Amino acid sequence: MDDTREMNSVPGPGQPSQEEHPDTHLEREDARFEQKGRLKDWLTLILMMAAYLVWTGIVYFFEPGIR
Repeated sequence: MDDTREMNSVPGPGQPSQEEHPDTHLEREDARFEQKGRLKDWLTLILMMAAYLVWTGIVYFFEPGIR
């Protein structure tokens, strides 16, 4: 009966709740660092760089005062 009361008790201020914050270890794989996530990040970066270069090229070639 004491186990049930202990499991359902609300932790005091400054005490961690084991239900909300399970124990983890340093070897845990994080979803952010999977191959799919890295590929998405590189594609986003390449797309941003291409958009910047296209915009810069348009402004350079169509703005008569720059050349």
